[in-house]
Amino acid sequence: MKKFIIKSLFYFIPFLCVYGIYMFVQTSTTGDIGRLGKIFFGKEYVQYLRKNYLKKNLTIDTLIVSHEKLQIGDSKVCTIGDSFSAQGIFGYQNYLAHLLGFKVINILRGDKGQTNAAIALLNSEIIDSSNCRIFILSVVDRNVIEQLNKINFGILYKKPPLKENKKNINYSLHDFSSFIRLKFNYDNPIFEYDLKQECFTHSRYSKTLFNYNENMKFLNTSNTDIAKAKKNLTLLNEKFQEKGVKLIYLVAADKYDVYRPFMVDNSLPIDTTTNWLSDVSDVFVIDTKPMLQEMVKNGEKDVYMLNDTHWSYKASEAVARKLAHAIDSLGF
Repeated sequence: MKKFIIKSLFYFIPFLCVYGIYMFVQTSTTGDIGRLGKIFFGKEYVQYLRKNYLKKNLTIDTLIVSHEKLQIGDSKVCTIGDSFSAQGIFGYQNYLAHLLGFKVINILRGDKGQTNAAIALLNSEIIDSSNCRIFILSVVDRNVIEQLNKINFGILYKKPPLKENKKNINYSLHDFSSFIRLKFNYDNPIFEYDLKQECFTHSRYSKTLFNYNENMKFLNTSNTDIAKAKKNLTLLNEKFQEKGVKLIYLVAADKYDVYRPFMVDNSLPIDTTTNWLSDVSDVFVIDTKPMLQEMVKNGEKDVYMLNDTHWSYKASEAVARKLAHAIDSLGF
């Protein structure tokens, strides 16, 4: 019996140690990169990012998949986007609202994809019957081509079917196996690159870029895809013009694209798939990549979050100023 207990402890204690490390990392990781790659960053970095942004939120979120009547509100500026448009109090909409002096309506897209969701609201006379006169459609760079190519110009707004409540499933065992897999660096979705300069305020990773592999989708984009996207962007803009709404197409730059010029490895590919955006006539496009790269070049740290794929409040403020200037130039 004693030998059995000793033998059991021989196997069980290492398991407990590994599981303890896993739980520590799980509860301490922050940002989507920390969650995806099981990387520990510490709480100090998050506390640093959160201490300087705006404390009052002037953004009004409205859920497109709500079973209540969708209320766009009386704001003349509406936004819709992906996760870059869902950052709450430190999102670009909040900074924009403070600059404009009135509240901005942010439409949460649900599972439709923001481009088709916007068209559905137009076709159903929801946006054009509101006071919205400027519509900011934000798409992250890596999804621009795909979203434009999958536009359904005839789509209508429909409430989704009511879903039954499902029992919560404990995924801790799955997460633990994922933790072990990633610690052996097997099929890790997070890449790590060395930078030429300090780009982040972190004692250990100030010159390290953690990048999500989805940022590399541009490697599979064809010229045919680009040509179709260019054509559809023009048609999309015309759709808004017909309703008397000015479209601002905001491209949220991928983290990889912004920091690519500052990487040590010069052999890494450069994303040029959306360079054509500025050549589309009559479409008001704001590509955030050049301005954010300039901030990094000038020594601004934490333009994007070290532990996350998204930009920080610093970029949100810069993007908001760009948008405020654009809205002013449009005479609104």
